[in-house]
Amino acid sequence: MGTILTEAAVRHDVEPADCFFYHSVDLPLSGQHAGTWDLRGRFDDYTGGHDFAGRTVLDVGAATGFLSFEAEKRDAIVTSFDAASAALYFQLPIAGSMFVDDYDSWLGHAEGVLEGIKNSYWLCHEELESSARCVYGDVYGLDGSRYDTVLVGQILVHLRDGLSALAAAARVCDDTLIVVEGNLKGDDPLALLVGSADSPPDAWYQYSHGWYRQALEMLGFRQVEITTGNYKCNALTHAREIELATIVASR
Repeated sequence: MGTILTEAAVRHDVEPADCFFYHSVDLPLSGQHAGTWDLRGRFDDYTGGHDFAGRTVLDVGAATGFLSFEAEKRDAIVTSFDAASAALYFQLPIAGSMFVDDYDSWLGHAEGVLEGIKNSYWLCHEELESSARCVYGDVYGLDGSRYDTVLVGQILVHLRDGLSALAAAARVCDDTLIVVEGNLKGDDPLALLVGSADSPPDAWYQYSHGWYRQALEMLGFRQVEITTGNYKCNALTHAREIELATIVASR
């Protein structure tokens, strides 16, 4: 049903200059690095106050790895997952965009950004002396090992098919699935196309609270709790603080 994930080769002696930081981090050797999202001091809010101690955890879309390493600090046994290649990414089909008009050039640029993100993960991994395992693959093909807790932090908005990605995450989740995404209130099970010709081309859909409740019940989760909070974003195309919903689903 899924695909075999590839064990990532550990990268040693990564230089900060070779990194693209998706998360802001404070590291013991190279210091502070500003990322697109600054979740420092907010991990427990972001994850709905979940108790990670002693649990096996899969961090889906780990990027710089802030969530992975914070869960590990709380005595979780962590596996980080990220995309094997930028060829697995799909942007909105905006006429005149590089993705549409010059895909090869777009792919070369996107691979470079992904390599920078992976470098940032391994820099953190080494400086924090992490024991987290890292695997690469396709988010729709999660399979194999099972985990007590699966984290899906702000990646569904970047995918063409959020439900299939959520189903893949549920497939490897034994107990608790935590999803963090844009906060679309409402009990009707709605998907909102947030992309437009003038918006960043990597944002597809946001889903309502009702959508999550219905989708997660479909996937076998019987208890769903939703909280919201404002989180600092450093992207120039976004507001400085963005309200996000944290969905904690238990079987």
